[in-house]
Amino acid sequence: TPADVEKPLPEGYPTIDDLDRGGWLPIPRRRLPFPSILAASSNDPLADRRRVAGLAEAWGSRFVDLGAVGHLNPASGFGDWPAADVLLRELLGRPAAAQSEITSVPSEL
Repeated sequence: TPADVEKPLPEGYPTIDDLDRGGWLPIPRRRLPFPSILAASSNDPLADRRRVAGLAEAWGSRFVDLGAVGHLNPASGFGDWPAADVLLRELLGRPAAAQSEITSVPSEL
């Protein structure tokens, strides 16, 4: 799940100026040349769900709303994440099995 680096991030994260100097801005908004899935949280402190859904649309990514799980990173307590395997299997071309499991992604967190 991407952080929305075009808006100020909470204390302790890089500033917009730092991100701009590092080449992180602006966030590209062109369709990706490969299949992609963008999973997002409804209460991510680093990115508004609507902005992330907009990125998914611009990139041509399938958007998966994981519910209120915070930001998806190790600092938020995410380690081994079996639900990611479901999404990865879908990208690897096994959508029939993955589609039935996708509906349960939030409960697997």
